[in-house]
Amino acid sequence: MTALKKYHHNKINNNTTVLTVENAEFEDFLTRCEALRLDGYEEIDRRNIAQNTYVSYRKGDEGVFLNYYPSVQELAVVTEKECRYFAYHNEIGGKKVQPSITQIHLVDFGMSYVIRLSDGRFIILDGGREYLPDARELYDCLKRDSVAPKPVIAAWIMTHPHSDHYHCYMTFMDHFADEVVIEKYMFTFPEHDDVDHYPTLIKKDPRFEDNSPFTNIPRMLERMHRSGAPIYSPHTGQRYIIGDAVCDIIGSIDDTIHRSQNINATSVIIRMELGGQVILWCADAAFSETRLAEKYGQYLKSDILQVPHHGFQSGTAEAEIKGYRYIKPSVCLLPVSDYNAYTVFCAFKEGTKFLMQDMDIDEMITGDTTRTLLLPYTPAPEGKNVLRRNYTAGQNSAGARTWIYTGLNTGREEDLVFQFINTTHMPTMVNIELFFEEKDRNVRHIKAQIPPLSYKSICVVGGDVDGDFMYFNWMSLKERGVPENANFAIRFISDVPIVVAHKKYSATYYSG
Repeated sequence: MTALKKYHHNKINNNTTVLTVENAEFEDFLTRCEALRLDGYEEIDRRNIAQNTYVSYRKGDEGVFLNYYPSVQELAVVTEKECRYFAYHNEIGGKKVQPSITQIHLVDFGMSYVIRLSDGRFIILDGGREYLPDARELYDCLKRDSVAPKPVIAAWIMTHPHSDHYHCYMTFMDHFADEVVIEKYMFTFPEHDDVDHYPTLIKKDPRFEDNSPFTNIPRMLERMHRSGAPIYSPHTGQRYIIGDAVCDIIGSIDDTIHRSQNINATSVIIRMELGGQVILWCADAAFSETRLAEKYGQYLKSDILQVPHHGFQSGTAEAEIKGYRYIKPSVCLLPVSDYNAYTVFCAFKEGTKFLMQDMDIDEMITGDTTRTLLLPYTPAPEGKNVLRRNYTAGQNSAGARTWIYTGLNTGREEDLVFQFINTTHMPTMVNIELFFEEKDRNVRHIKAQIPPLSYKSICVVGGDVDGDFMYFNWMSLKERGVPENANFAIRFISDVPIVVAHKKYSATYYSG
């Protein structure tokens, strides 16, 4: 029996809408194409990426883009009222320099990349937060690597409206607008006040004066309009050739507006060919929401991967891992510090841990310093060993996963109280086991939840633990209790490295 079709009508912004049809067949795609033709639309472009079919139509200033994804049986119809895409043209000068990618060091995590084209112009991806040192670092990179007296930015691409990605643009323009030439902007943002789709658009972070998109998208647009450079709205299935960089848009807000309220899921995903290599730019995309692996499969294979969402994971780990198996990168760009990458965050996320430990990548390049890769890029000979050392050092810095204490006695109440320190950004569940001289008194599977970045004192047989969480556990705390005045040892096993301390005793053993 054929599944019923589901229709989702969404307004991306005041200029663009998208109709998504779930459980669609290829015949539905062909029917839509024929209806547009009969309505006077001119077919401009038709092509395939992987197994997917993309076709674009134009009538006057309006553009319509139809995408059909057979693997997920989904049809998307994007309508843009005032569409610049068909007027887009690429200009390229002679080969003057070797193309390159520069990952900019930021004072806080965020994303800022400078891509130098062979003709000496640049593509900027995002830029980072609003801090002047970050804007200055960005300008210094452009000035240093430019072949022209004024650096020429062929395209400034904003991936999605989060402050650690696009706010630097405002600071940059306030200080360096007259020092550069900007040829065009590329982004597809929701309206700043579209809180029906994205409630967090009005959310403010107490650490910052005002970082909400509700306020800052209009600030960004004001500066863009003042610069006079045209704005292009990238949609999934489109191809932009910028200098000698071939950019296929394989993910955008078009794919996720009906599925997610997470602004990260609106990120533009770009498969770029430059300098004889493939670079996959993911911004903060959630592979589970875009269903990237299902739609593109082997087409995702890339030489260089910008790790999505700074390695913090966006969407499900299962979807990330499935995507990584297809991408199979040799080099990963991870825009966070080593501290965040290995000690407190990324390495403890299941998807990023898989990337670091199981994908046999040649080099992981973090954002501790500004780093330039000349394309085609050959990984550093010691890259694998550096990754292993950094990973091991980060785990060791966080603590250990197993701790054992001996010489304890249940007759001393203080012997049952331990201090737990979780230095990671991940909550962890600690499994606790009590061992007695008479093994039929042993108690197993006591659980204690330790919040991220916390110090917590817990009585291991008290109200802060769950001693009866399993359906059947004949050695449970509830079933056996704790014998009086009995010598015992205790073992703690944690999902992530932690520190376990006791006011009186030192650990007999601990291990990662």
